Amino acid sequence: MTVRTPPSWLQNGSHPAENDRLTTQALWATTGIINSASLAVTQNTPPGLSVVVASGWAAIVGTTQANMGTYVTYNDASVVLSLNTADPTNPRIDLICATVNDAYYTGSLNNVVIQAVAGTPAGSPVAPSLPANSISLATVAVGAGATAITNANITDTRVLVTTNIPESGDISAVNAGTGLSGGGSSGSVTLSLDYKAATTLTVNAQTGTTYTTVAADASAKLVTLTNASAITVTIAAGLYAIGEQINFAQLGAGQVTFQGDTGVTVVSTGATAATPKLRAQYSTATAICTASNTWLVVGDIS
Repeated sequence: MTVRTPPSWLQNGSHPAENDRLTTQALWATTGIINSASLAVTQNTPPGLSVVVASGWAAIVGTTQANMGTYVTYNDASVVLSLNTADPTNPRIDLICATVNDAYYTGSLNNVVIQAVAGTPAGSPVAPSLPANSISLATVAVGAGATAITNANITDTRVLVTTNIPESGDISAVNAGTGLSGGGSSGSVTLSLDYKAATTLTVNAQTGTTYTTVAADASAKLVTLTNASAITVTIAAGLYAIGEQINFAQLGAGQVTFQGDTGVTVVSTGATAATPKLRAQYSTATAICTASNTWLVVGDIS
């Protein structure tokens, strides 16, 4: 069959369930939870050889054969799942999943079950395979002789469903970068600036007579140079983006001279523009990348 007919949902038409599920798959494209809190697996209270599966929705793409479409299932209350008795010698890994049974394709059941699939005890256990027409919710590490499962034994394996509904013009997530905290992918999202982290220099203390800059020296770094003898600083090639800068301070008596690595151009107002020097002990300077492998050195230079 190429074109499924009748289309969904034709007045006075007869619509096979498979065709309706294929319509659902046009919206829910993959197997996954609907809403990030759906069907979360946690420890029971008090802890025992059982886990709790929260309420929520899931979209499950049928896998017994091709073109089964997407089943949508809803759990309206928490479910407590008992686990098999632990092996006295070896650990095992159990799989918690939701599974659709459809007798139209195989078997005799027509339902959806939330179940614990017991793993095989072994020195290095692995989780059992996911049954057909299922969504994985979590794996549970059951230690040898264990009598209780806590959240530390549970690994969340849920994934969010993907949709074919266009999201053009919307923001799917806000991620916090360096110096920021907060963010999120749903609801009201707040970003906070960590002012101290954003403005505090990290010190890279150098005590030798030569130093070649590294990528980490850029931006919020202060390279201190301390030696009684003269010091040569080489600005490395190919490590920096335009606009990045490196701060330097001469803390010792040895005068600091700047130079570019092979392929690097240094310019300044120093007596020798390509190899400026810090003027005296406690002088500072900043090297600014103004173009690819081109640096302007400014500060207390001579």
